[in-house]
Amino acid sequence: MAGIRDVEGNPGDTWDDMSWIDMSEAEQELWGILGWDEDSWEEETDPPESDDLYWEDLSSSQRSAATKLGYTEDYWDEEE
Repeated sequence: MAGIRDVEGNPGDTWDDMSWIDMSEAEQELWGILGWDEDSWEEETDPPESDDLYWEDLSSSQRSAATKLGYTEDYWDEEE
């Protein structure tokens, strides 16, 4: 998928400080699969359910999106 930045190390270090408008459309779509939108990302509304789920509890499409965003099971669960 074009337009997704390469993330090295802990992906939270990349994504946590980024604003929604700084992401590519492709990145926004992947976060959207995980339930995020601009309002939840910018903390104007509550985070989506996926934010509280462990890797094993994510759907296959959510795991795929998280993987494309640089997450592994260890990194995802570490964020909990």
